[in-house]
Amino acid sequence: MLMKMRPFVFKRAFFIVLIAVLLVSLIWAVQWLVKPAPTLPRVHTTSTASTVNPIAYVNPFIGTAPGGSHFGTVGNGGNTFPGATYPMGMLQWSPDTTSNLPGGYSYSDHTIKGFSLTHFSGRGCIAYQDVPFMPYVGTVTASPATNGALYRSTFSHSSEAAQPGYYKVHLDKHNIQVELTVAALTGMGRFTYPASSSSTMLINTGGSAISNTAASVTIDPASNEVSGASTSTVGCGTEHYTLYFVAQFDHNFMHWGTWNGEKVQAQSTNSQGARSGAYVTFGTNQVRALHVRVGISYVSIANARNNLAAQHAGFDFNTMQTAASQAWKQQLGAIAIQGSSNDEKTTFYTALYHVLIHPNRFNDANGQYRGFDGQVHTVSSGHIHFENIAAWDEYRSQIRLLAIIAPGAASDIAQSLVDDAQQGDGHIPRWEQTNADSHGMRGDGGSIIIAEAAAFGDTSFDTQGALAAMVNGQANIREDFQDYNSLGYVPADRSESAAITQEYTNTDFAIAQFAHSLGQQNIYQRMLQSSSRWRKLFNTTSGYIQPRARNGSWAPDFDPAHMNGFVEGNSAQYTWMEPFDLPGLFKSMGGNTVAVKRLDAFFTNLNIGPDKPEAFMGNEPCLEVPWEYDFAQAPSHTQQVVRRIQLRLFSNKPGGLPGNDDGGATSSWYVFSALGLYPEIPGVGGFVIGSPLFPSATIQLASGHTLTITSTGANDHSPYVQSLRLNGKPTTHLWLPWDNVKNGATLAFTLSQQPTNWGSNATDAPPIFTSTQN
Repeated sequence: MLMKMRPFVFKRAFFIVLIAVLLVSLIWAVQWLVKPAPTLPRVHTTSTASTVNPIAYVNPFIGTAPGGSHFGTVGNGGNTFPGATYPMGMLQWSPDTTSNLPGGYSYSDHTIKGFSLTHFSGRGCIAYQDVPFMPYVGTVTASPATNGALYRSTFSHSSEAAQPGYYKVHLDKHNIQVELTVAALTGMGRFTYPASSSSTMLINTGGSAISNTAASVTIDPASNEVSGASTSTVGCGTEHYTLYFVAQFDHNFMHWGTWNGEKVQAQSTNSQGARSGAYVTFGTNQVRALHVRVGISYVSIANARNNLAAQHAGFDFNTMQTAASQAWKQQLGAIAIQGSSNDEKTTFYTALYHVLIHPNRFNDANGQYRGFDGQVHTVSSGHIHFENIAAWDEYRSQIRLLAIIAPGAASDIAQSLVDDAQQGDGHIPRWEQTNADSHGMRGDGGSIIIAEAAAFGDTSFDTQGALAAMVNGQANIREDFQDYNSLGYVPADRSESAAITQEYTNTDFAIAQFAHSLGQQNIYQRMLQSSSRWRKLFNTTSGYIQPRARNGSWAPDFDPAHMNGFVEGNSAQYTWMEPFDLPGLFKSMGGNTVAVKRLDAFFTNLNIGPDKPEAFMGNEPCLEVPWEYDFAQAPSHTQQVVRRIQLRLFSNKPGGLPGNDDGGATSSWYVFSALGLYPEIPGVGGFVIGSPLFPSATIQLASGHTLTITSTGANDHSPYVQSLRLNGKPTTHLWLPWDNVKNGATLAFTLSQQPTNWGSNATDAPPIFTSTQN
């Protein structure tokens, strides 16, 4: 009898399970439909842009290992991080390894010391890595502040995985699996412990990458919550910022305690001190997976808690991960590519991913953010206030790419800089982090950022206020401002004087173009004239930009390979940094033929470092140089050099970036180069022409139209343009104005393996922009 009943019992059980699964699925679907939409920067995309899923072609480990020879720069690679981040989101939850690199992570390391909440991708100096969490099994008797090595764990890359919005790793020491995901203002961790009654989480509020000046933590066992604050120093600067956090757990606390310096105090619920932190212990014998959701804010603990309530009230890790993945798919879908190898697709979409990590949202769910005056302000509804605006790095191509594929974000970035100026001492920040200008690097690049957003049509910001800050705030941001005005250059007694002068002339040109667009002709004329001051440092005898003394004499012992007078480079590399006046530069050198020969010699090496007289494509001042052949009637040389750089310096490997990515600056160069276009001239909307890497690329534009680029014959070994059609009509012009494509266009290239004369006539060259008639 029992044997005969088993099929019936089995069928009944099967149908019961099936009905349960269907009910759970229905409930999940309803929750998914009614949940709030994720908060995104205002980016125009379309879900039908591509049959390729870009998420599948992102490798967050690219840039986490050195990309070439050691040039003396920090990390010597991309300095990227592999952890979970949201498109331009506030929180970047990522592992920190023991090499203490600016990105927090080195692929060569095999020990993780914590998972901190904030990171900057590609920075050249240490920054952030605030409030690291670290899972542990056991009793906390020695302070993590003074005995951190006790709580670290080894790991293997074979047990590690990462994709946009998600990171996973297995920690060997206590057999713990760590999974991280994020939303725009919050994050969630899923930590799977072994069965234990002493599973513990360490929260090191005083564990920032730069020594904390203050920290505090509070444990609330009744609500399973830990909250606190961490005060540290901005990267490459002296200004301080405070990050507030709230962490809520789905397990009851069995034990808890705090530490402060060397002292550990069990059952303590509060600690204050620069080296303070907290631990909470819970049982995982029944439920091994611990969930913790974390909200952060730069305003207050209350705002951090409110961000959690506003964005994700529960502990559904999978739902948050799915939302993050969808957000990245939407953002990356702004450009759809077809053809070429999987590795090249991965290199491309990872570069685009790196471009879209920064700048970062700074305002909370209620719109509040802390301004440059230290006061709390509220952003206009529908807009975002941004931080992490690395102007010296990002003005060269990253902001120009955002201006095309994320115009709303570009306008908000410009407005953020204007707000910072108006809430501060009046100047546009040069290297903005949190609510301070770290003054990193040199120049006045923040003004170029604003001018370029406007040049590509993104003008939903206070343009008049921006121009006023650009002009009136110069004395507060420009080193040796009086000397620059009276002498026409920064004199050699200032370190890096020649590079500073060149940065100012680039900015003056961009301000001139911005003023022209606003009808401010007096400012336009004055700033355009000022942009020609680079000529005062061009020595016609040597043919190079050189430092110059106050009395007008040239600094002695000049060597174009020496770094004296320059920033992370030398005269051989910086002399080309007049992209707005290349006809004038080439004429000063002796003409186009001389310029082409010098460029050919310059690109004998592609990434030689800062103290040799050839190219250093791992650093920003050289990014525009490969495209300069177009201005000397030698476009086939641009096509060949750019392809060499793509194939030799960028790859789908941890060492696949030629230098610090600097917030996506280097990656943005690769994106443009693969499309066959480059926005060469600061403050001017348009592109010089190269040659595409992919057979097909479609860019979604804010107008609702597309810029479609097709390339017959495209492959690794066919960089040379035989012909080009713009909207079906043949063209040999090497300059493509933004106005010609902003409402949609089609570029149809035909490529070959052999150089051609296409685009080499004098009438094909880009126009001259230094004339006051333009």
